[in-house]
Amino acid sequence: MLMAKAKRGRPVCEPTNLRSVRLPNRIWEMVEKQSRMNRSVNEYILSVIEDELIAKDVLDSSLRRSPETKTKGN
Repeated sequence: MLMAKAKRGRPVCEPTNLRSVRLPNRIWEMVEKQSRMNRSVNEYILSVIEDELIAKDVLDSSLRRSPETKTKGN
């Protein structure tokens, strides 16, 4: 009997590029702390970048990929 092959990795929603960013430890610790409201650090970083692009009218808010999360207390 053949077993089904296990799916691995994240689901593919759209093509992505793998990038590396070098950050000072103090900045990375702040990012990790702020990202606790999001599913992951990557999702948090994506939302920060999308917010900046939307503010500069480079990205239309209807094309936002990351979900908008509400902060605690709002």
